[in-house]
Amino acid sequence: MSHPMRQELAEIGRPSDKIDLQGDDQLFKALVSGCHVENAAVIAGVSERTAYRRLANPEFRKQLDEARQALRESILAKLADGAHDAIGVLIDLMRGSDDDRVRLQAAKSLLDSLLQNQRLESSKSDNGDLQRPEFTKVVVYIPDNGRDQPGIPE
Repeated sequence: MSHPMRQELAEIGRPSDKIDLQGDDQLFKALVSGCHVENAAVIAGVSERTAYRRLANPEFRKQLDEARQALRESILAKLADGAHDAIGVLIDLMRGSDDDRVRLQAAKSLLDSLLQNQRLESSKSDNGDLQRPEFTKVVVYIPDNGRDQPGIPE
């Protein structure tokens, strides 16, 4: 039984022009768009078993992975373009709004974005991999509380 949301996702990836794709091409297009394998098979008019056999083919899988990566890169490029405009809007609001709450929220959004970016940059290792940020353990010793002084790590 196909899930309605997955069917909608598959429809997004269907070609909008009048050329109808057949079999493997429809399967490929549906899978690239994020459709679940079972629903992609229905859209392509092939059996689930055929869809899974295609996915087991290294060349088909390689092409699918490359197409998905190209789609991700395209989406990220559009987001980056939109982010530039969004920053401009926030700056305009921060500088031009008569409402102090709007200016404050715009300023906080800009600062939060800046801090998040700095945290991300500082968590990268020399080879560019993301790593968990290191946390420092703070030990507070209060004299005369009946406990021994903890060893202080160097």
